[in-house]
Amino acid sequence: LMTAWLGLLPVSADTRPPRWEVAVARMALDASTARNAPHLANPIAPTQENLMAGLKLFKDDCAGCHGPPATALANEAKPDLYPNPPQFALHHPSKPDYQLFWIAEHGVRYSGMFVMKGAFRKDASGRDPSDEKLWTLVTFLTHLDALPPAIDAEWRKSATQ
Repeated sequence: LMTAWLGLLPVSADTRPPRWEVAVARMALDASTARNAPHLANPIAPTQENLMAGLKLFKDDCAGCHGPPATALANEAKPDLYPNPPQFALHHPSKPDYQLFWIAEHGVRYSGMFVMKGAFRKDASGRDPSDEKLWTLVTFLTHLDALPPAIDAEWRKSATQ
């Protein structure tokens, strides 16, 4: 605490954080997510249609920070954000569906990961599609290791456009 008060902790985003800071931040995120995320079942089946819809959501709403395959290595090597968002093309999410949903829904403090709950425009009937879209995105992310060939080709193609 005294170190922080004296201004001895690095706070600039272009300074590599100390290992202990990274470890504490990861531990806090993992523990908080495990504690707070309700064990909800993912209602979105991993059909080709749903995976393609998830890919589109990723490209439109997530790729700017989490990067597509073509930029993931560069994004990881020279991060523009602190902490550096995981590059899902390189490091597929390993958390369960319900935890990824909770993270996307609530965001992550001090990271730039904003709250996605309510971030989508209401549909014609006035219904908030946030939950359905977030689950669709989560379905895509949790299937990156085993995308059907057509979806995988689109995932890799989209990165170069």
